[in-house]
Amino acid sequence: MKIRLEKKNRILTDFIQIETDGHLLKIRTGKKGETNILNSTKHCGTSEKAIIELNLIKQEYIDNKYIEVNPKTKPTDFNGVYDKAKWHFGGDFPKELSNFQGYVHTGYYLVWIIEKGLFNLGTDESIIKEIDKVKKRKITGAEFFEKNLDGVLLDKDLTEKGNEFSYEYYEKGKFLNDYSEVLGKNLPTLYHIKDDWDNYDKLKPILEKRFNNWEKSRKRKWWMFN
Repeated sequence: MKIRLEKKNRILTDFIQIETDGHLLKIRTGKKGETNILNSTKHCGTSEKAIIELNLIKQEYIDNKYIEVNPKTKPTDFNGVYDKAKWHFGGDFPKELSNFQGYVHTGYYLVWIIEKGLFNLGTDESIIKEIDKVKKRKITGAEFFEKNLDGVLLDKDLTEKGNEFSYEYYEKGKFLNDYSEVLGKNLPTLYHIKDDWDNYDKLKPILEKRFNNWEKSRKRKWWMFN
């Protein structure tokens, strides 16, 4: 069971999204279009108690002039995981390379996501400080990906717009096509691409181009998730 309530203010719209998952109650609150989304999980004991708690919270927000809206769902072909570094460690991964090379391609994408303001900052001060290091080029996106996200890029790590674009571009393999075309020529494999800022600067213009073209062409959102 999932509900979403919103209240429009003069500039932004506040929202709360509540979902039951067995005995758990998952709550997301924030402002539409903003990056500081709060996520919390409440253990209610039983699924029945979780539903009761959901309805109590719902009524509390309705009393505060929130309006219930229809929560749109994720595409059925997407499980919320964009990439995992460990997916790349087996198979044709070159034995002579460090596993760190499995973080590099997603790391480049993360740098761009961060620079565009499409990363969901949340309220974790340590993450915010690490993001600032990426912006100042003190650490690479791959290093951030390994240290702070455990090598897993999820939908909850991105803003609403970040998810809209990433589903169309990253999830459907278009990013890897561009990544290969721009940085992978004359190399044994894509895993041999170096993790450095020169490479990112070569890749960034094509990401900007894809994003700008996507913004011009989109007519409606695929998913209102935050």
